[in-house]
Amino acid sequence: MRTDTSEHTVVRRPETGWSKARRLRARGAMRTCVPAVEDRGAARAPRTGQEWNIVRGED
Repeated sequence: MRTDTSEHTVVRRPETGWSKARRLRARGAMRTCVPAVEDRGAARAPRTGQEWNIVRGED
C-alpha cells in the first residue's frame, strides 16, 4: 500500500465576515452586533405615554 501526498496547494476563497461569524458562533467567540449605548450627555425625555420605550434616531 502506498499513500501519495499531493503537492498541489488548495486555493481557498477569502472568508467573508458572515461566514466567519457563522463558523465561530458555536464557540461563542464573536458577536456581530454592538449593544445600544445611552448618550449620557443628552437631555432625557420624560418616560410617559404608550410609546416611551420607542427610540427614534436620525437617518
